[in-house]
Amino acid sequence: MENNKNSSARGAAYADKQIDRAVYDALYDVFCEGAYCARAITAALKKLKDARSHPFVTSAFYGVLDKNIRLEKLISELCDRPPQKNAEVLLKMGLYYVAYADMPDYAAVNRTVELSKSIGGVYSGFINAVLKKSIGFSPRFKSMLEKFSYDHCTPEWLCKLLISDYSETRAARILDAELPSETHIRPVKGRISKEQFAAAARLCKRTEYGCYCDKTALEKFPSGTYAVQSLSSVKAVRKYADGIVGGRALDLCAAPGGKSVYLYELGDFKITACDIYPHKLDLMRGYAKKYGAKIDAKLNDATVYNKEFDGAFDLVIADCPCSGTGTLRAKPDILLRRKPSDLSALNRLQTKILDAACKYIKRDGVLCYSTCSILKCENESITQGFIADHPEFSVIDETKFMPDTDGCDGFYIARFKRS
Repeated sequence: MENNKNSSARGAAYADKQIDRAVYDALYDVFCEGAYCARAITAALKKLKDARSHPFVTSAFYGVLDKNIRLEKLISELCDRPPQKNAEVLLKMGLYYVAYADMPDYAAVNRTVELSKSIGGVYSGFINAVLKKSIGFSPRFKSMLEKFSYDHCTPEWLCKLLISDYSETRAARILDAELPSETHIRPVKGRISKEQFAAAARLCKRTEYGCYCDKTALEKFPSGTYAVQSLSSVKAVRKYADGIVGGRALDLCAAPGGKSVYLYELGDFKITACDIYPHKLDLMRGYAKKYGAKIDAKLNDATVYNKEFDGAFDLVIADCPCSGTGTLRAKPDILLRRKPSDLSALNRLQTKILDAACKYIKRDGVLCYSTCSILKCENESITQGFIADHPEFSVIDETKFMPDTDGCDGFYIARFKRS
């Protein structure tokens, strides 16, 4: 009996080590190799033989990324000097296990120390000492802004902008807003009735235009009857088309094509969808074909005036590249990669696209400018600058969806009319 117990214990320890190694490998790829988060976790999960470990690995991976600001602050105070990159990744894992994972402190420390023994160039005694020191440790802060950044796991530069735009209280609510983690889907017009969709979505969290589903719930829906599309994206397209029954529509930054396809379903639109990269045109054509949408996909640089489009469209959509600050929790790459210096370059790009887009509108046509940012420098400020430079346009309305009030990712839409 004792031998069986020892064998089971060794087997469990081996399984834990494989799981922890998968978490480490994914985090190392992100922090040290610059990999995109989705690609890193996908590659790590493929190496695991037992799919039952996937939820823990995925949760730990994204948990470390979500708490990265706090973990880096703790490392800076707990260590006398900056650790090597591989040791830093291990410490972030271990600190996350200690503070946030559902395991006893001793188990969190032991698992990380055991893993460290298989990582080249890492001294396991150092990892052990730092993790034990972290238990019950409280960091010190140089400023209120640094503490706000720590509390809300968001870089100081972004916290400063949000506080300036919305006030400290509102900024905190925005950053702490909890959105559903499941996939949002909408019914495809003509493929499923409202009653059939409601029946399939019986156990899902319903929204005004669809529902949130996990992988198991998605299997209740017949193939081809639903499209995966975020709630903010669905709301945005409905706003683009508000009061417009049809006509020629131009989507200048259309890839991967979800908004163009939904626009096709909403009205009698003849849609031209553009992107600057040829391979993305193929993706859009495939996506449109899947859902029976007739869309003309064209190669086009949105920043450069295209004479072919001049004055030809009733509706023009400029869903511009942006900081993505409305989708922070869903896309951790933004928090890791985005820099404050990016904003001025993005502002120039947004203005350039609008300057070209406005030439494609027919008289009395509608131009839509949108971003998935919640920063005023990318939204209201761009709108004001555009109106100042183009007096032939007037603002129809401005709409902003916010995580703390609208239950979806942040999104901004300004609609202009050419008179």
